Amino acid sequence: MADPDASTEAATPPSPKDVVNVLAELGYVYKAPEGGTVSDERLTQVDDESKGFEWKGQENYDAVAAACALYCKTRLVLASGLMETALGEARCWAHPSDAGPNAPIIFLVCGSFPGGSAGVWGRSLCVNATLREGGMFDYIERCRNELGANVVVADPNVSEEAGRIVAGSETPHRHLSTLYSRAIHKDETRPICIVAHSYGASAVAFLFKDKPQCRARIKAVALTDGCALYGSILKEEVPPSGSARLEHNKKYAPAAFEDDSDAMTAYAQVARNFVSSSEPAGTPLPGRGPFESVSAGHTSHPATTHAATEEVFAFLKERLATSK
Repeated sequence: MADPDASTEAATPPSPKDVVNVLAELGYVYKAPEGGTVSDERLTQVDDESKGFEWKGQENYDAVAAACALYCKTRLVLASGLMETALGEARCWAHPSDAGPNAPIIFLVCGSFPGGSAGVWGRSLCVNATLREGGMFDYIERCRNELGANVVVADPNVSEEAGRIVAGSETPHRHLSTLYSRAIHKDETRPICIVAHSYGASAVAFLFKDKPQCRARIKAVALTDGCALYGSILKEEVPPSGSARLEHNKKYAPAAFEDDSDAMTAYAQVARNFVSSSEPAGTPLPGRGPFESVSAGHTSHPATTHAATEEVFAFLKERLATSK
């Protein structure tokens, strides 16, 4: 899990051209094989496309990784057809007519910064593997094609802009609550599903506490190695003890640090946690947390979302089918 005290993302990303130029200046370009999709893109060296990322120290890695994450955000528009959508001062990435007005709604929620951002499940995988493993693009397409769903990509790690708190996105918890309030009309009856990685699970827990009306609407929550900061339980976060990030979160989302048995009972009824494990994907793992837990099929935390893809979509399909 990413360092909870790390800085948040910049609120205003550069243009796609600027991002490509930054990557090129660092010596890299994303390439897909002939006939491939955005999910098949891999980071290669400009001077030798047979070579991928080369370690040149932490500072260089941080610069390359940050550029890769921004590249993925631009590809949400260029490759996936999503639009940057205002939620007041906060934002998400969606398309109002993805699958029609009666289609289910799927929220994709990343983990904490710097490992997660809009369009990115695992930043390290975007650097060292392909965008199918590290990016959200495969999930976006499968949500559309297999579930016939409208896709909403959360942007939960943008909490400040030019030193000013972004209202409605002060924490990942507040961001997801704002997204629900702005994206879901109170009179709608369409089912909602959520896929959330890592610390995204805590944002979902807060949503169940902060918006009780969501409990009847959310039919499935697929967590991929879902966890809370400084602890594996999800019903409440560990009270702050010297962590600036946790202190910040408690200030703006105090309910995240409070127990709410009704909310967590509702959460547990619809959630399945695909946890890091060497067992085959989908293998039940009783005793691995407060929710139903099964193996994601991989031991690496950032790799769990991609590794569990088939099992996650089988779970979502099952829950959507029984909700009709």
